[in-house]
Amino acid sequence: YMGPSLDLIFILNFARRIMGKRKKIAERVTTLMDKPEFIRNIGIVAHIDHGKTTLSDNLLGGAGMISMELAGKQLFMDFDPLEQARGITIDAANVSMVHEIDGKEYLINMIDTPGHVDFGGDVTRAMRAVDGAVVVVDAVEGAMPQTETVLRQALKEGVRPVLFVNKVDRMINELKVEPKDMALRLGKVIDNVNKLIQGMDDAKYRAGWKLDASKGNIAFGSALYNWAISVPQMKKTGIGFEQVVEYCRAGKMKELAEKVPLYIAVNDMVVKFLPSPIEAQKERVKVIWHGNWDSSVGRAMATCDPKGPVAFMINKIKVDPH
Repeated sequence: YMGPSLDLIFILNFARRIMGKRKKIAERVTTLMDKPEFIRNIGIVAHIDHGKTTLSDNLLGGAGMISMELAGKQLFMDFDPLEQARGITIDAANVSMVHEIDGKEYLINMIDTPGHVDFGGDVTRAMRAVDGAVVVVDAVEGAMPQTETVLRQALKEGVRPVLFVNKVDRMINELKVEPKDMALRLGKVIDNVNKLIQGMDDAKYRAGWKLDASKGNIAFGSALYNWAISVPQMKKTGIGFEQVVEYCRAGKMKELAEKVPLYIAVNDMVVKFLPSPIEAQKERVKVIWHGNWDSSVGRAMATCDPKGPVAFMINKIKVDPH
């Protein structure tokens, strides 16, 4: 009987494949670390239970870091046992991944933040470490109180937002909304988020921070079922809201996810609409650092000069219980 031996061989081979894949990902990340124009530092922010960590799973699955079969269910970024037990994100968690678009690779450093009001301090600290944010809003509930709070925290820190409208499948399958009415409902969700941005920082809103589906800085989808569309993706795939409704009502969301995977729509949006460190630091560092901008340190930080003086920011201190 060779059962246990064969099982062991299978496990060892599987482990080697996983380790090999992770090593390749680490090598790609290391290669891109010295190319700031190909880096995006982002946070995922939202009201509690609007789908931040489920969205993060999809992005990690697309990067090959977890299985796409588990994406949306594994909640990889909720690594703490208390988070898993309570089903909410308590601590901000970070990860690096690589996304390819138009033949070029980009390094995306991502922080998944808590949505519960009790852990808002982690959101503020995370916003000081990123240049852009993916704001996640539930298509059925719309913008909620904590949506407003996290948006305010992002704008205060000079962090540029893009929007992911999540749980569109609920609108279709639970509320039975027709395609023509979907456009109105989703339009209201977008308008409400834009009103928040304009009310908080009218200058930035007028300077191009307005969220506009036609431009492509908004995506719509279902993080739980791994699919998403945006106007640029509609043009590439030919799949729009009418087709999405058909797939959802037919129970074919797995097929839909194969045709319009969420990670492509969202990561493409991140790369195209959120700034690189080179673009962002001229304004971002002014918010964080209050030193002399004409000094060698100030100029080096503003230009991301690799030969400049070493500078770093502590955004969280944790005590080791051991």
